[in-house]
Amino acid sequence: MLRVAATRWFVFGLLPGITWTAPRVGPIVIRDDRPDSLYLALGTQFPAVARIGRAGDGTLIADRWVLTAGHVAAGIDLARAKVHIGGGVYDIRRAIVHPQWHEMGPHDIGLLELSQPVAGVTPLPLYEGRDEEGQLATMVGHGDTRTGRGGPWVSDGRARGAVSRVVGIDDGRLVFRFDPPPKGEEVGGAPGRGDSGGPALLRRGSTVFVAGVSSAGYDGANGPGTYGAVDHFTRVSNYLKWIRGTIASSH
Repeated sequence: MLRVAATRWFVFGLLPGITWTAPRVGPIVIRDDRPDSLYLALGTQFPAVARIGRAGDGTLIADRWVLTAGHVAAGIDLARAKVHIGGGVYDIRRAIVHPQWHEMGPHDIGLLELSQPVAGVTPLPLYEGRDEEGQLATMVGHGDTRTGRGGPWVSDGRARGAVSRVVGIDDGRLVFRFDPPPKGEEVGGAPGRGDSGGPALLRRGSTVFVAGVSSAGYDGANGPGTYGAVDHFTRVSNYLKWIRGTIASSH
């Protein structure tokens, strides 16, 4: 089933063997043969990943700017929503959606301008390369969790990380698949309920870059985020000009 994390609606051509059924909501779903502590430990390594109230996640990319999904930015109530990052809580001054985004369409990317700079957290740079296919990425989110076998969701609001390989790319997206053990990565997983807008991160040496933004996906064998799930992330390298131009125009 095509899912939207938080409110994510995003339709692309299907991968071979994948059947579209309906939208989904999305956390980090973990392997059933690995302890949750591994995923929690990985999640704590990326303090720049923000929780946007109950709407989803995002990533600090400049001192007062958070990158997220367009559908997350579009659905924010500016009077009530708060961004939680680095132990601080911030008001949102503006929510900006890519001008070509529309519900159930591509260009699912947005920006949040915070009311003040974030203290004590280093923003993450944007990935500029076009070589993402085949690379290992780390997904991070604060949404609900469960295992790839399915079952009840656990909601605790804690950051978790999981590793997945980019199995496909096009101009607008990165594609991931959650393979069941013994396939997949040691700390493999997938986005789940509440992780929409969260990042796919690539490491180059000691630097971590934001390469993708969690947008949508297709259910696995036992529902959202379970084994066999396919997830789409908006491809950041395709939107560098828009992101940087939007931030620059605010000064």
